Amino acid sequence: MSHPADSPRNARASDLQAEGANKWGSAPEDPVIEEIKRQRDLLVHEAWGRLPLTLLAVMMTTIYLPVWVAATCAALNVAAECGAMRYMRGLVPHRHPRRYNFVVFCSVALEFFYVLPAVLVWQLDANYAKAFAMGMLCITLVQMIAVRTIHMRFGSATLLGAGLPAVVGNTVFWVQIDGYWGLLSSSLALLGGMAYTLLAMQSSNHMHQRAARDRAVALDSAKAKSRFLAQMSHELRTPLNAILGMGHAELRRSTDTLAQNRLSVLIASAEGLSTILDDILDMSAIEAGRLPIRPQAVSPSAEIAATLALFLPGVTAAGLTLHQDIDAALDPVWMVDPQRLQQCLSNLLSNALKNTLRGGIHVSARTEAEAGKGDADTLLVVTVSDTGQGIPFHFHRTLFEPFVQARTPRAGTESNGLGLSISRTMARQMGGDLTIAPNAPDQSGARFILSLGLGVAPMDSVDSVDGPKPLGTAPRLPELDTAGLTVLVVDDIATNRLVASTYLRMLGAVMIEAASGAEALEVLGQTRPDLVLLDMNMPAMNGLETLAKIRALPDGAGQLPVIAMTADAMSEHRAFYLSSGVDGYLAKPINPARIEAEIHAVLGAARSV
Repeated sequence: MSHPADSPRNARASDLQAEGANKWGSAPEDPVIEEIKRQRDLLVHEAWGRLPLTLLAVMMTTIYLPVWVAATCAALNVAAECGAMRYMRGLVPHRHPRRYNFVVFCSVALEFFYVLPAVLVWQLDANYAKAFAMGMLCITLVQMIAVRTIHMRFGSATLLGAGLPAVVGNTVFWVQIDGYWGLLSSSLALLGGMAYTLLAMQSSNHMHQRAARDRAVALDSAKAKSRFLAQMSHELRTPLNAILGMGHAELRRSTDTLAQNRLSVLIASAEGLSTILDDILDMSAIEAGRLPIRPQAVSPSAEIAATLALFLPGVTAAGLTLHQDIDAALDPVWMVDPQRLQQCLSNLLSNALKNTLRGGIHVSARTEAEAGKGDADTLLVVTVSDTGQGIPFHFHRTLFEPFVQARTPRAGTESNGLGLSISRTMARQMGGDLTIAPNAPDQSGARFILSLGLGVAPMDSVDSVDGPKPLGTAPRLPELDTAGLTVLVVDDIATNRLVASTYLRMLGAVMIEAASGAEALEVLGQTRPDLVLLDMNMPAMNGLETLAKIRALPDGAGQLPVIAMTADAMSEHRAFYLSSGVDGYLAKPINPARIEAEIHAVLGAARSV
């Protein structure tokens, strides 16, 4: 496998050490900076309605004032408003004091030029002039309370901009007619109104601050929950890896039927716990809005057939039948996320298998034009029916809520009540849905309908995807002989190295062990393996730092294929590590089939370059 020295992978690797130090979090924002950002966001969001109405109100003063006066004030008001919003973007007060002061000035100016026409109208002795002027002033006071109180200094500046011409204009009016008692009473009323407005603005500001604090607490709680789940997953996956590894190894060696049965139960239980961990992490990602959807050009029928092939042995062992009816329209390639498609279908098949004692499972798949959107928008519709116990109608509304179980699984199986909830959320994120169809009076079992949005695949991908495979055939791996491969396994935990070495020996590969990143670099200085399995969480030199140093090795050693072998199993972990320069990704606990498939995929791709 060859890559140019200035390849994106090498460029990316040079930054891994710095990036890895803070890969899952970021420094908290200064409260004032965050306040200004929220203030600008609100002003921009409301600008489409606020600015036209402001212009309309100012231009209506042409009933009493010359057009040029109203137009000038309107233009200056809009200029000050736009200037304030523009210079609020990315504003950091202690770094940009002049910009900050300019925004304060614009806040004063925009209200000054809004109120000035109203003050000029107040001076006139025309019909309804004073009522019109008071209406304009009241409108802007309400507007200040509503949208200009997140950052109080900007809000106070707008109140100053409105109050200054109002006080001066009121004073001039009453002095001209020697109405000093009128000046006193009107000034008290005006100042009282401004004082009340200021109190209301402060109250609104306090509510915004409380809301921001509550939001920050909720975000911190969500982050803490995610960190806890990630850490829990990591800590549980390491011993699970050892349990599954030794279980698979002993199962292959054992010739005693009783021992094989016991080991099969051990492996199945450990794999069940691993599935529960995956479901909990998926549910956490869904709640946080972090579940990635990555459409690819694939043949939906091939993905469905591959999923059915994985379940066929279990269905047969349970004494059931598995029937499929896949529309030929799904043979060509479409744009859909194959991982999520298989995950949703697997959850439905697993649910059917657990709840069916006799009979079988029927899977049908077809395309359907999305209602109201024309033929260009297509849905993949998969129906999974079983002959197990039905689901009472009163459970249909709550069936897709987390941890809800409407049926009792058959003996020897367990359910955590998350699969259907996760599948429905995924389906909706992919432009479809997951529903349960009511049965006819003479029907038994349950019938679920999964729909997913299908996009049109690019023309250059039409011939690059394998077609569907017959039911009962597993997906074919690339033709690659693993016998004789030399693999460097880097992990600080001895049991993980033992598990990996056990699996590699099953594949006929030769293993070299390294207990740290530094030891791995020493090994690479003396020998050239075909592949590196790299743990990403090691003391002293972590996986990202080790990867960066591997990529910096001379004489082509930096281009060795590297597979991340980690207990970091959340969706963003996979995306992060693959974008960081590794060639493959294995989440612990690993098993023989997965490690073989990933080695085939990585080395097959490497040898095709």
